Amino acid sequence: MALGYRRLGFVVALVAALSAALLAGTVQAAARPGAAAATWTLVDNHQNNCVKSARGGTTYYGIWISGRWTHAIDVGADKLPAGASYYTSYAPIPPGSSTGVYSLAYVAVVVPPTPVAIYTLGLWASDGTSRQSVPVTLRIQVKCSPY
Repeated sequence: MALGYRRLGFVVALVAALSAALLAGTVQAAARPGAAAATWTLVDNHQNNCVKSARGGTTYYGIWISGRWTHAIDVGADKLPAGASYYTSYAPIPPGSSTGVYSLAYVAVVVPPTPVAIYTLGLWASDGTSRQSVPVTLRIQVKCSPY
């Protein structure tokens, strides 16, 4: 009978040790929120575009993202001139990763005839949790040079 109690004690100790080890692993994984968290950056490529003032027009800004993300990233523009609007191409950007070298989406800014001015727009990207923005320049001029 003494052997049975020893065996039972060993089994109880073994189960307790395994439970503690599993619980410790779960607690460690939960304590590392960055282990599976998305880390991405909207790249600022200092974009500078022009639209003719007399007729208005559409100009395109590229979206470059560096890093990795687990949720779709939506993109857009704000701080637009009065009457202007935007639409996107290739957005939302699906979950994935990028080195930030190639554009993943585009934001087209549609500008009506507008007086000559220089605007600093906000080009933004959001994964629903965080939102990042970079400044881009929109020049409204009488004549736009191709370069």
